[in-house]
Amino acid sequence: MRSLRVLLGIALVQQAALGQTISPPQAVGHLAGPGAASNPSGLRLYGTDSGWTFEHRGKLVILFGDTWPDANLPCEPPPTNDDAQGTLPLFAPRGTPRVTFETKASSPLDFDPIQLFRGATSLPMGFGKIPATGFSDGRSAIAAIGTSDLVRCQGGSASTPGQCPGASLSCAPNVGECLPTVANIPLLCDATAGTGCLQGQTCTQTTGFCVDPTSSQNDGTTSSAPYTVAQNIDLGVQRPGSVIYDSAFTWPTNKFWNVNARTVRNFTFTRHGNDYRPGDNYLLMWGRPGFSGEQGRQAQLYLMAQRLPIPTDSAGHFRFRPSFFAGTRAQGHEPKWSFLESEAKPLALDGIVDGSPHEDRVLVNQTAMSYLPPPVDKWIMLYGGDVPDVLLVDPVNSRNVPSPGAIMVRFADNPWGPWTPPAPYLSPGNPAVPGDPYGPGGFLFHYACVDQGSATCARTDPHRPLDVLNPECSPPPFPFDIGRLYGANVIDAYTRPDGHGGLDFYWNVSTWNPYGVMLMKSNIRP
Repeated sequence: MRSLRVLLGIALVQQAALGQTISPPQAVGHLAGPGAASNPSGLRLYGTDSGWTFEHRGKLVILFGDTWPDANLPCEPPPTNDDAQGTLPLFAPRGTPRVTFETKASSPLDFDPIQLFRGATSLPMGFGKIPATGFSDGRSAIAAIGTSDLVRCQGGSASTPGQCPGASLSCAPNVGECLPTVANIPLLCDATAGTGCLQGQTCTQTTGFCVDPTSSQNDGTTSSAPYTVAQNIDLGVQRPGSVIYDSAFTWPTNKFWNVNARTVRNFTFTRHGNDYRPGDNYLLMWGRPGFSGEQGRQAQLYLMAQRLPIPTDSAGHFRFRPSFFAGTRAQGHEPKWSFLESEAKPLALDGIVDGSPHEDRVLVNQTAMSYLPPPVDKWIMLYGGDVPDVLLVDPVNSRNVPSPGAIMVRFADNPWGPWTPPAPYLSPGNPAVPGDPYGPGGFLFHYACVDQGSATCARTDPHRPLDVLNPECSPPPFPFDIGRLYGANVIDAYTRPDGHGGLDFYWNVSTWNPYGVMLMKSNIRP
C-alpha cells in the first residue's frame, strides 16, 4: 500500500483547509461481478458496472449499467436491453453485502433487464445506454436514463437553420454524424472539415444537431461544436414491482448530459436553513457536459434544484421546471438561481467563493456527491478515474496529469461549493507493489503484475469487448485491456458514526477489467 499512502498524504494536505482528516480507502470486497458472493447458484450474471444507489420505501435500490449474463457476451450479438437492477440490505452489514438482483418471473436464473418506455415505445437500452442516476420522491422511484438520443434540428433548409426545443439550444447544421455507426453508439463530427470520425466512417451532414453554445465544452472553435450537442435524458418512473420505467419527462440538455442526483430534507436556495440529510423533499442534480474534456475543452460542473414531488399534468407527465445555479451575489455571497438553463453557471472548483470553475481533470467520468452529516457536516465529491484508449481522442495528453487514473476527492459546505481543489484519493497504483489495486492482492487487472505467494494478481476476463475484432473472437496474444477505476458512488444509507468522533462511509467503484464493482470503506473526522 506504499504508493496509495503517498497519494493519501497529498489528499490530506490539500483538504486540511476544511479541517477534516480522511483515511485511506479500504477495499471491503467484490460487490458485483467476478468474485462477488451475490449471485445465487446458477444466476446468469457474470459482470456489470456502475451501481447507483438510492433508498425508496424502505428498500435500498441499486442500478447497474451494461451487464453481461456470461463471460462470452462481448463475442455475442449485443442485447437490446442489458442493464440490471437489484436491492441491497438497508443497513451496512459486516463484510460485503449481498445484492439481490431482479430476475425474470418466467426464468428466475436470468436477470431482468431494465426497460424504458416513451409512451408505448420501448427504447433500446443496449451498450452505453444506462440509468445514470436514480432517486425517490417518497411516492415513486425515478431514474434519469441516458439512451444516446441526440437532439436533432427540426425543419430548416440548406440556407435556414432548423428549430430546437427550449431557449437554451440552437441549431448547428454543420455538426455531422459518423456513418456507419459502431456498436449503435452515435459519433458526431465537424461536417465542414470532415473530421472527427473513426477509420471506416464518413462524416455525413444531415439536418444538424441542437447545441448549447453556453456549454463549457465550447472553446470557441467549430471543432468543439459536436461536444456541445444536447442529449435527451429521460426521467423515468418505475412501475411498481417491476424494472420497467415510463418516461415522465424528456429533458434535452448538454450541461446535464452526465448527471447524478441526491434528495434532501430541506433546501432554501440560500446559505441558511438547509437540511442536507437524505430526504424526499428537494431534488439536487449535478451535471457535466460529457465524461471528458479533451484537447482543451472543459467538462465543468453545474447544479439544479427541484421541489419534490415534481408536479404532473393530467396525463401523468412531469412539469419539470428546475432552478439552475446562476452564480453568487457580490453582497453576502448568496447563490443566484434561474429557470433558464442557458443562464446556469459552472460551480467554483478552486475553493474560492465565486472562483474559477476550471476542472483540472480531463477524464471526469461519473461524479458521486454525498452529504456527510455532523460531526463532519460537509459535502464530498468522488469522481474521475480512467477509460480505455479506444474511448479517447488523444490518450497520451488526456492522461498527462498528476496521478493519472485516480479517483479524486473534493469537499464543500454547500452543494454549489465552492469546492476544494481536487486531490487524488484512490490510485490504480503500481503492478509491482503488493496491495495496490494493480499489484499482487489487488483488484484491477494489469499484465505486468506477478503473483507473490498468497497475494495473487487480479485476472483478466476471458473475453473483452475488443476481442470481437479478432478472428473467431479470440483473445489477443497480449492482454493490453487493463483495469480502470470509474463510476464512483457513495451509499448514503451506509454512512454512520464510527464511535470515535468521526464517520465511516461506504462507496463503490467500477473496475472495467475484471468487469465488476468493488465496495470500499472510508473514515473521515472533522
